[in-house]
Amino acid sequence: MDSQAYQDSIHSQLSGMFGTGTTEGTATGGSFAYTEADISKIRDNWLDLADSYQTSMYNADRMSKIKSPAEDMASTFHVTAANRSGQSYTNYLKHNRDYCLQQAQLFQNALDDYLGVEHINVAVINNAGGQPGPQAGM
Repeated sequence: MDSQAYQDSIHSQLSGMFGTGTTEGTATGGSFAYTEADISKIRDNWLDLADSYQTSMYNADRMSKIKSPAEDMASTFHVTAANRSGQSYTNYLKHNRDYCLQQAQLFQNALDDYLGVEHINVAVINNAGGQPGPQAGM
């Protein structure tokens, strides 16, 4: 498809959406439905990703502890830059790990609401390494 035909195709598809003054699509009646197993799996995927970032943080720690081979200006400069870079990378990994844990917590909250139980902190799940169910006394 040439460039003009492609643009015309996009224009004709979008004109139906915007011709009515709304941004609603033409398909109606769609919805999302999750089962308990779906919500648990998504939560577990977020926790697995958080664990992966945690492992990377552990491995990256060595990147910010480089020692200079000599005390000349060039060696000192390069070691300082390498250590800063390693620390920056570790901060990036920490940010992403924390984001994954937040997302896992949101899915855990949704699961708890679905099951009608009090909210469980995903840190408990992550530390236990298991699948939580409704917890006695919660």
